[in-house]
Amino acid sequence: MNSSRLLALCLLPMLLANCASQPAATPAVAAAVAPSAPQSTSQPLRVETPIPEASVRPLLEAEFALRARDFEHGLTLLSDQAVILTDPALARRALRLAEFVNDAGRATAMAIRLAELDPSDGAAAASASGWLARTGNPLLALRYAGLAINLGVQVNVASNLAGFEQLEPDAQDAIAKTMGELAQQWPEDDQIAIAASLLARLQNDPEQAATLLSPVLERDPENVRAVMLWTQLQLDQSSANPFQRLVDTLERFPENQELRLQYARLLGSERDYEAARTQFSILLEQEPDNPELLATAAILDFELEYFDDALRKFDELIVLEERLNEAYYYKGRIAAMRDEYPQAISAFGSVGPSREFSDAKSRAAELLVDTAFASDIKAFFAAQRQRFPTAAEQLFLLEADALKDWTGESLLAYDRGLTAFPQSFSLLYGRAMVHEATGAFEAMEQDLRSILLQDPDHAATLNALGYTLTNHTERFDEAAKLIERALELSPGDPAILDSLGWVYYKLGHFEVSESLLRRAHVAFPDPEVAAHLGEVLWVQGRQIEARDIWKDGLSRVPEHPIILEAVERLGADLP
Repeated sequence: MNSSRLLALCLLPMLLANCASQPAATPAVAAAVAPSAPQSTSQPLRVETPIPEASVRPLLEAEFALRARDFEHGLTLLSDQAVILTDPALARRALRLAEFVNDAGRATAMAIRLAELDPSDGAAAASASGWLARTGNPLLALRYAGLAINLGVQVNVASNLAGFEQLEPDAQDAIAKTMGELAQQWPEDDQIAIAASLLARLQNDPEQAATLLSPVLERDPENVRAVMLWTQLQLDQSSANPFQRLVDTLERFPENQELRLQYARLLGSERDYEAARTQFSILLEQEPDNPELLATAAILDFELEYFDDALRKFDELIVLEERLNEAYYYKGRIAAMRDEYPQAISAFGSVGPSREFSDAKSRAAELLVDTAFASDIKAFFAAQRQRFPTAAEQLFLLEADALKDWTGESLLAYDRGLTAFPQSFSLLYGRAMVHEATGAFEAMEQDLRSILLQDPDHAATLNALGYTLTNHTERFDEAAKLIERALELSPGDPAILDSLGWVYYKLGHFEVSESLLRRAHVAFPDPEVAAHLGEVLWVQGRQIEARDIWKDGLSRVPEHPIILEAVERLGADLP
């Protein structure tokens, strides 16, 4: 064995733990591991299968990639080798890595490969079933579910029916047949019975669904899925008291938190918020420090305007250091509604990067606009950028928007942002729109072309530049080429259709212009599109149609300036 191959094998034990191709320990090493173990003469020597020469390098490269946290490259190498080598340990590691990075395609392939290499691994079959269901192969998913059940592994078979109603009839029939076979083979399996009941519901056979579900409820009256499916069947049929079994079950088993939680959520989905709030109160009595329960109950209190109760729960979340962004966000909203502006601004300022981040900062800015000066807004956003440096670019955008009512301040905010982020598409585009609003069309064009230098196929920028040239220059041929390219990149976009129809009108291509503008108007009946379409119709002598289009636009946005400008310029009085 050459030295490079020996080095590779020395570095691979972590990669190929329990691998059949791993080199055997030397007698000296074996003795060091278990010095007192007696030498066995009755067991046959283990026959090792060496790693093929072609696999050593990619496996070694995979190990180094994973140590460098380059999971994508490592996964690619591992999954490729798992297909080549007949090693369950390698396939299992590739599967775990694919699941970790949520690579559905490779996770599915590796789960199937592992089940193939180790037919006794029920967990592999269950994993294959789950990933096949997620990636849109429910029939094969059901078959692997059967393999897992046969090996004693429980599977949520009902999850394989997601998207059943969108399948072709032949596929639905095949799934129904396979489900029937599973139910016949394992008549006492609750998961299969629940799935069969759900399938009957999806096939609009509520009586059969209830018949299939009843034995499950007899065997396991606390089965959450079964009780909830039964309740859904009653709701489907508009039963007089669809929640009766659910309520009775909770009375018999009041400590079943999962069932009560599902009941609370179902009440919320049925818009019985007060009843849902009652159930969440019971849940919190049982588990007062559960952050998920606290957050949901607090938001429910907020929606029902029990603001003091909501604040108490949000404060508890803050003490627990859980769901902090949501807690501060809603605390800010409550303070704002109570005209407690300093407290609201402070709370909104404490919201970190999250789903609530942008709205929280915008709300804080609105309060500052109403109660302070431009300098206060600038100071707020400067402090926010120090506090949340990873969101600095977004904060410059929000600051520029907040300062739009102060002459020149919005433009200066964009300038500051572009000093920090000179290549930012969002900041360049935003500044371009400010230039347009102030009539600085050359500066606008320069900013838009800066974006196109970085990305010549940026459809929104191509359209914006083409539309600007159409409206503010006579460079119509150049504008048309820009907009045509935008439409190639984003076919059917109504804003681009409108721009192209408008520039063709400027070029005198009235029929093509009308066709494009009609398509835009059907997809997006915006008053600006109506203004353009009405003008094209007017110049073709179809005044009645033009007036109807304009009046429809004004009914949506009265006094719309572009429509009114077109009507006045063309001398088209509207009755």
